[in-house]
Amino acid sequence: MKILRELLIGLLFVSLFSVTGLAQTGVGKLTGKVVDSKTREAIIGANIKILGTKLGAATDINGTYFVLNITPGTYNVEVSYVGYGTRTFQGIRIVAGLTEELDVELIAGVTLDEVVVVDKKFFEEKATNTTKVYDAEEIQKLPVKGVENIAGLNAGVVVAEGSGGAAGNAALNVRGGRSGEVLYIVDGVPQNDVYSGVNFSQVSNAAIEQISFQIGGYEAKYGQAQSGIVNVTTKSGNPYYTFYGDVLTSSFTDKYGYNLYTATLGGPYIPGNGDHTFFFSAERGWFLDGAPSAITIEIPSAGINSDVRPNTTSGVWRFTGRSTHRLGEAWTFRLGANINFRDFQSYVHDYAKSNSIHNPRVKRANYSFSARLSQNVSKNAFWNLNVGYKLYHNEQGDGVWFDNLYAYGDSAANAALGVKLPYNGGRVLYDKYGIFSEYGRVNNGYYLTNNSSLTADFDFTAQMGNHLLEAGGGFNFTTVRLFSIGPIGLSADLLKNLTEVERFSRLQPTAIGYDITGKNFTNKGDANEPKMPMLAYAFLQDRFELSDMVLNIGVRLDYFDTKAQILRDPEYPYIFGDPNKVDDPDFITKEAEIHFSPRIGLGFPVTANTVFHAQYGKFIQQPSLDLIYTTVQDINFLVTDNNWLVNNGHVMSEVTTQYEIGFRHSIGDFAAVNLTAFYKNTEGLVNSSTVFFRRSEGGELLRYITPTNTDFGTVKGLALSLDVTRISYFSFSLNYTYSIAEGTGSSTGSSFTAAFRNTNGEIPKVIAPLDFDQRHTGVLNVDFYVPQGQLGFLENLEANLLFRFNSGRPYTPLESQNLLAGSTNFGDTKGYINSSYGPGNFRVDLRLEKAFRVSNFILTPYLWIENLLDADNPVTVYQSSGDPYTTGWINTLEGQRTAASTPDPAIYKSDYRAIERNPGRFGIPRLIKVGFKVNFTSQSGK
Repeated sequence: MKILRELLIGLLFVSLFSVTGLAQTGVGKLTGKVVDSKTREAIIGANIKILGTKLGAATDINGTYFVLNITPGTYNVEVSYVGYGTRTFQGIRIVAGLTEELDVELIAGVTLDEVVVVDKKFFEEKATNTTKVYDAEEIQKLPVKGVENIAGLNAGVVVAEGSGGAAGNAALNVRGGRSGEVLYIVDGVPQNDVYSGVNFSQVSNAAIEQISFQIGGYEAKYGQAQSGIVNVTTKSGNPYYTFYGDVLTSSFTDKYGYNLYTATLGGPYIPGNGDHTFFFSAERGWFLDGAPSAITIEIPSAGINSDVRPNTTSGVWRFTGRSTHRLGEAWTFRLGANINFRDFQSYVHDYAKSNSIHNPRVKRANYSFSARLSQNVSKNAFWNLNVGYKLYHNEQGDGVWFDNLYAYGDSAANAALGVKLPYNGGRVLYDKYGIFSEYGRVNNGYYLTNNSSLTADFDFTAQMGNHLLEAGGGFNFTTVRLFSIGPIGLSADLLKNLTEVERFSRLQPTAIGYDITGKNFTNKGDANEPKMPMLAYAFLQDRFELSDMVLNIGVRLDYFDTKAQILRDPEYPYIFGDPNKVDDPDFITKEAEIHFSPRIGLGFPVTANTVFHAQYGKFIQQPSLDLIYTTVQDINFLVTDNNWLVNNGHVMSEVTTQYEIGFRHSIGDFAAVNLTAFYKNTEGLVNSSTVFFRRSEGGELLRYITPTNTDFGTVKGLALSLDVTRISYFSFSLNYTYSIAEGTGSSTGSSFTAAFRNTNGEIPKVIAPLDFDQRHTGVLNVDFYVPQGQLGFLENLEANLLFRFNSGRPYTPLESQNLLAGSTNFGDTKGYINSSYGPGNFRVDLRLEKAFRVSNFILTPYLWIENLLDADNPVTVYQSSGDPYTTGWINTLEGQRTAASTPDPAIYKSDYRAIERNPGRFGIPRLIKVGFKVNFTSQSGK
């Protein structure tokens, strides 16, 4: 086995540095045929130029041509030949990994040039899977902001109402997959944090050139995703100067304090020289309530009735830059950066009565840098060298004390705020009714993360006849650093004579890549050394293209090495070294994983207007590292705290097999329909399990709960999309999905309650609807636009309406549900797992604008209304009642008895109903924003 492993690793690196191909950066291809408009004969030697670049081609003996290595975006293409009129085609869209066809007829003897505006295609004809593309123009029209929210408009995608708020990242479930199964890529750099698996990167809408969203199956060049790939290409500078400014606010229209300011600037470094260009975008957002709710906060006992959640301000900065340099005819060098900062306070409902100043504060910084060197070796081949670096920094703590760790439990510091602690290192908890937190309750958790990743790949692509051959690979080196502690005890009188290191050691913080105080980095070989996992991959891909068929065949090799220290024997964690604690002999290094993944896609026309496509593939995803890594401190909690939740490290990658079949049909030149059936099966999904252990042979049988690969899921469904081009000022698109998502667990911790309550270790594994089994999901987008020069004053008026509708999500009905008892102490179930469904949602958003052209400026005032009908749209319901507002517990005999035992039963009942009325269980309210944007271009006529 060891010899085979070493052989495979060797082959992997040979492929990386000898024959490699199109990796995650993604470029596109343009092809077509040029003929005489009358004779239909091929024109040999016609010139094709992609304007604004140095890319082009000449037609061969058959009149055909192709252009490779085109950065995704929208271009103007010029076609010319001596003795024929030149034709320029505007709006040719190039998509990463796909081929765009442009067949041209030239007219002999015509001296005037012709400009042809190409209509947007309804679907990607050469795609063998489901691919949805949004270009910059479409993105600017939508009443939606944020990459995830735009991706969430597609068939097969489920996004929770209000998810992410004004400044966050929405969570997507794609075709029944878990939310961590989507990979986000910005300018070739993967954005998901490898430790948590979550994407925290953000890109301003104004900085996006194109979003390509592959739903379901995708080519072998893509990995580390089981459900979808969101590929974002940011804007590049043009040969002329452009400026864009946008101010959007709700300060005059509602109480939620939405303010967003955006500016972009692009153009050549040297006027008139389009070979060296830049683009820069900056965006500042400030929000009084970062995620407002459709319902008010009502706490009668405190006289609170508020639309705005207290102390939940959110601020964000987003910066994007790109520098492009064309070095001669064959070489291109690009630099890119995407940087964002976020500072916000999270809402805690039981703090709302009197303690909201202690809402947790979170500060995040995300840095992503990319560099790409490209050479077109010939018209048939090119290579790219891509390097990316990503740094994610996250800091979270109490809303008042934050990183002042000694103040959390310091009596004097808290007394200055009017809070009397029982003693140094002590804390206040709940008020006398035990429902809402008392004023001064500290959020006793401080977390610090600093993860960095270096990625690189070298690729080579060649067109050989009808075969576009690609082979490629790359690697990712990551450094994981994290620190967490409950800092209240640092101020305890019992510790006051100890050194700082001794104080922190007594509190047993989790420290990886930090020293025991969390103040300094550690290095490899030190105590608490950082984790340094490695990921590498290689792939081979053949895209065989004929005029009437596309066949994609590929294979991918993934190599995952977490370099994690895991328990040698999960059932006897103490017996290899000191029997009183876990030490080095109790650990072994986790073996690296190697996986092969075949992929195949097929597309061909059934009729002149109908294209069939089918896809099959295996997709591997390594679980997030927070499910694998553990520390000696975590394991040693088992000595004193039986039933502890801890990683033992024995978690492997998850494997998904997907199938897709469908067709795309054009209805004349004004509409198209796309119908796709999909099925996927995922094995080895991670969930909580019970492990029984002994501290010594023959010792007492104890247990702990740990992540294991115990779950599986099955998803099947049908996705329908209908697009209608503009007719009498109107156009619309409809996306609808019917799907059934079933499995044995919905998340990595969905079995925890069962594991905790069932002391015998038995966790029922039954196939049931998953938490995100949203059977019916639909999005309808209607656009009304009056072109310039029509309908008088109404010219350049545009209204965009977005309708979203979905059925409810499932829940497991319970006999009773006392929120104060905790989820592990809720009542017994009164039905099968997820056998009941909550209410559906319906939401309408509107964007209305009118543009005024003044010389080279376009001035546009606009109105943006979210949730136009002001629907409550509950996100979830209480399991005991099926109602989003109340559990019904206070009206039970137990609830009445509990209330009667308190100092004031009426206040107790009022507060309990107030804690049930949680704004986090509902979508957004009606949000009315007004904006004004300015577009400027130095190019005349634009």
